[in-house]
Amino acid sequence: MAAKKKNWLLYGANGYSGELIARKAVERGQKPILAGRSESKIRPLAEELGLPYRIFSLGNPKEVQAQILDCFLVLHCAGPFIETALPMAEVCIEAGVHYLDITGEISVYETLHSLSSKALAKKVMLLPGVGFDVVPTDCLAVMLKEKLPKAHSLELGFSGFTDISRGTLKSMLAQLPHGSRVRRNGKIETIPQLSLKKVVEISGKYAEFFAIPWGDVFTSFISTGIPNITVYSSLPEFQTKILKLLQPTALFLKNSLILKGMQKLVELTVRGPNEEKRKKGAALLWGEAWTEANSKKVSIRMRCSEAYEFTVESALAAVAKVEKGKFQAGFTTPGKVFGSKFVLEIPGTKILP
Repeated sequence: MAAKKKNWLLYGANGYSGELIARKAVERGQKPILAGRSESKIRPLAEELGLPYRIFSLGNPKEVQAQILDCFLVLHCAGPFIETALPMAEVCIEAGVHYLDITGEISVYETLHSLSSKALAKKVMLLPGVGFDVVPTDCLAVMLKEKLPKAHSLELGFSGFTDISRGTLKSMLAQLPHGSRVRRNGKIETIPQLSLKKVVEISGKYAEFFAIPWGDVFTSFISTGIPNITVYSSLPEFQTKILKLLQPTALFLKNSLILKGMQKLVELTVRGPNEEKRKKGAALLWGEAWTEANSKKVSIRMRCSEAYEFTVESALAAVAKVEKGKFQAGFTTPGKVFGSKFVLEIPGTKILP
């Protein structure tokens, strides 16, 4: 059984979120094995933190398997996940090692879900989305389903993003030419970016929210079975302006050379929120569910810590639960495997009146 092994490996430890997770793990007395492709980036961090490290790329499955075989779990933090999740997950399944990651990309969830039967046969858990994508919204969806078991439609939303990391912005660029996504009658549909919006009140304040291709469009259906799902975000004004400016040229991002060039520019110029912004920031979330005839409706409002702070805490909390033997073989979601109250275990999270 994978959970009987003592080691866990953090792949992509030199990324923005990966490094934050590594540092917090050490603060708590944990000793993950740090890993990634670049020794010049991984080794200094590992030596500073007093942690073991391993250097390998994902191009050779046999090499990857040799590097993770003594681990019960891999926490995969190396993006873009659309390129890295599948090779890591496939090796995890073969090696009998649980796979967790912090992605929020629908296409990645779809790909990993297609591996579910293989993972089930090997008693391996595939648990993507253990960060802000999608722990709070997934748990919120399950809470709403528990309050209204016959719910037919679900809307989720969040606000509070300030700065974003390189990895997140690179993933956004890759998704941009493919539009936004919603689920209707059980099927995922594509709609134009910024084409669906609504005004929502949270704690006496009103904000404009736009439908976005957030992971819950896929995962909340797995978690709740609700067939109609839309996820909204109140984007910072500068992000909305950038998206509107990029829309006429978004199709050019389907060209891999142009996309790689834009992502390289992001790599050189974007740093992500500093510590002060992470500590002072907060995210507000809302969720609503209703029955088919709209005869019954339930809603929940929630507050949690800033998105990257939340990701650090929730990812480490997920690792701790798996280490204690809490897992479901095959593809699953945070709300399914850990329950709807998992989000309330993360520091800074509370249900609002």
